[in-house]
Amino acid sequence: MTMERASLFFHITLLATSVSGKFQVQSTDSRQVVEVGSDALLQCSLTPPLGPVGLKVHWFRSLYHSTVFLMKNGQEEKDQQSDEYAGRASLRNGTGSSDLTLLLRNVVLSDADTYHCFVEDIASGLYDEAVIQLAVIGTGSLPVMSIALKDGAVMVSFLTSDWFPKPEIHWKLHGVFVTADTSETISNQTNGLFTLESSILLKGPGQGYVYGAAQHPVTGRSTGFYVTISDEMFPRLSSWAYAFLFAFFLILGGAAFVFFAMKRQIAEKEALRTQNGELCSEVDWRKAVMNPAYIRFSPETAYPELSVTGDLLTLMNQPPPATPAQSDARFETERCCLGFPPFTDGCHYWEVEVGDGLEWAVGVASPHLQRKGDAYMFRPQALIWCIARFTDAFTALDTKESPLPVVGGTLEKVGVYLNLSGPRELHLYDSRSWDRLYSFTDVGQERERVLPFFWLGKNGGNLKLKSQNGGRNDNEIN
Repeated sequence: MTMERASLFFHITLLATSVSGKFQVQSTDSRQVVEVGSDALLQCSLTPPLGPVGLKVHWFRSLYHSTVFLMKNGQEEKDQQSDEYAGRASLRNGTGSSDLTLLLRNVVLSDADTYHCFVEDIASGLYDEAVIQLAVIGTGSLPVMSIALKDGAVMVSFLTSDWFPKPEIHWKLHGVFVTADTSETISNQTNGLFTLESSILLKGPGQGYVYGAAQHPVTGRSTGFYVTISDEMFPRLSSWAYAFLFAFFLILGGAAFVFFAMKRQIAEKEALRTQNGELCSEVDWRKAVMNPAYIRFSPETAYPELSVTGDLLTLMNQPPPATPAQSDARFETERCCLGFPPFTDGCHYWEVEVGDGLEWAVGVASPHLQRKGDAYMFRPQALIWCIARFTDAFTALDTKESPLPVVGGTLEKVGVYLNLSGPRELHLYDSRSWDRLYSFTDVGQERERVLPFFWLGKNGGNLKLKSQNGGRNDNEIN
């Protein structure tokens, strides 16, 4: 065998080597602290080093389906990646390296979470993972200092922005911490960071140097300044000046009184207008509850392993007696079913009996939602607005998942209130106690149809709708 053939044989053998042996996924850091706008490196590596062939590398945060980066057999699968990480998440040394360190560019506050580096041998099913906590902070800008006269005293102030979490404020006089005659205001910026404005009032000469600073609660680093106030800064006013100031503030106080009196009247009118709107909404809700919509399951849309009873009021977690015909209306990827009739306006209420099933979802969806192809998440981005139960967890599947306030840990019947008469809203209730579980806004486009939506996991029971004589629109959903 020539040297060239020996080299070729070696590389082919190396690529074909199975990774089914034991391996470890390791990280040198259990917690990373990065600044907003910077890049984060979440370290992860394999021991022993292995090639990418035969491996599935899945970076996700908290929940398994919140995919940050996914690679199979050395190929990145971007269609499974969550939208917020598109173009920002990659492996530091590329997909051909055994170094699985995640590079996350331009970090934002919402990136703070627990990240999992999950590696699986596709052939054997063996897997291991490393977990890293990512904390995102804002270290604050350099303070802008100002000095002003106020009521015969000197007020020293500073303004600084881009902090997260909220900083701690310190003032010192002659090197001693003081809290008297100080004030601070912390406000939210549009990007989630905080702006801080603080001041100290110096009432007489001889104060010496002043130190003002903001200290970061995570890093412990302080950002501040020293300033010396000369005794000449403190004003000396004559009695005429005090008389003038008294008259000026008296007039100013009268103007302020008139202004706030007018403002209070405007606020009272606005409160009455708001109260009237709330009463109208309450009337619409009560009318809908007293005259519930007659909702039925659409068997033409049901997943092939789900069946609908003859009265169209029960969705059963079992296949129908005969194999259902394929159609564009039927779900082929997820275990879902739509209801009818559709709604475009008005207020509508119906109830769904979920029983003691461990996996289900109830809500509404657009008729344009995905029904075939790759798996997808139940989110408003996928034209689905719903709540769900996953074994012991009751969750609202909004843009960001939120736990539901289920009293007693059980939820046997869900009330669905769809309000399309104004702002398009969906409210879901525990119909036993009438406690509101969750509310969605901006449900679908204006004048667009909205359909009842249901999902039954493999561990779910049957879903039942309330029987009612009569009904509105009996058209099937296509």
